[in-house]
Amino acid sequence: MGSLIVQRDGPLLSLQLGNPGKANALDLEMLAALDEQVTRIAEDESVRLVLLRGTAGGCFSSGADIREWSPMSPEAFGRDWIGHGNAVFRRFERLRCPTVAVIEGLCFGGGLELALCADMRVATTAARLRFPEVAIGAIPGWEGGTRLARLAGRGRALEAVLTSREIDAATGERWGVLNAVWPAEGFEARLAQWLAPLTNVSPRAAALAKALIVDDEADPVIAYPAAGRAIKSSRDADIGIRAFFDKKTAAF
Repeated sequence: MGSLIVQRDGPLLSLQLGNPGKANALDLEMLAALDEQVTRIAEDESVRLVLLRGTAGGCFSSGADIREWSPMSPEAFGRDWIGHGNAVFRRFERLRCPTVAVIEGLCFGGGLELALCADMRVATTAARLRFPEVAIGAIPGWEGGTRLARLAGRGRALEAVLTSREIDAATGERWGVLNAVWPAEGFEARLAQWLAPLTNVSPRAAALAKALIVDDEADPVIAYPAAGRAIKSSRDADIGIRAFFDKKTAAF
């Protein structure tokens, strides 16, 4: 069984995929652990940033654990694997705080689908992305193709899914799937520098701004004025506006 290793560093919460004997393949135990953490994060406003990563300097995830889902009946597979996994992934995707996936090696199948649920993705030059499912008579069932299409476009998503081609880090960055790519040497320092602004901005403004982008089913005529009212009536707005006029950096 896999696990989720949780570490807290001030406003930053790190979730590390742990299933080393199977290259961090995702199983039901890991989905349950992720679901539990999503609930805790939603209730803890002191968490301002969530970092999702695999083995340090190595594999992010080889995908969904085929030994776990292959014996399932079609009904159980659709309900307990696809349906349940999608419910967990959607909850993670809609967390109020920013989320970043860190990819340092292979990121395949269900692992790539999970990484695509994060708000942003950064990688080392060794990152490798791939949807291998159709080559074994399966599909990316956790909405990975749909999310990839939003980032890279329909044609590229279809190419990636239907040909099972491997996407290297440079291509992932060019396609808009990866926000930044850095060499392994000095990676952690570059990552810390890149993440810093995400923990310094207004958490209330970040949550509202993220919701407006992520919730593509909301009616913008209603959603934007409501978000405007919510942020303008918040303590964060008072802090930010006062700091602006005082020519200081706002401290939220």
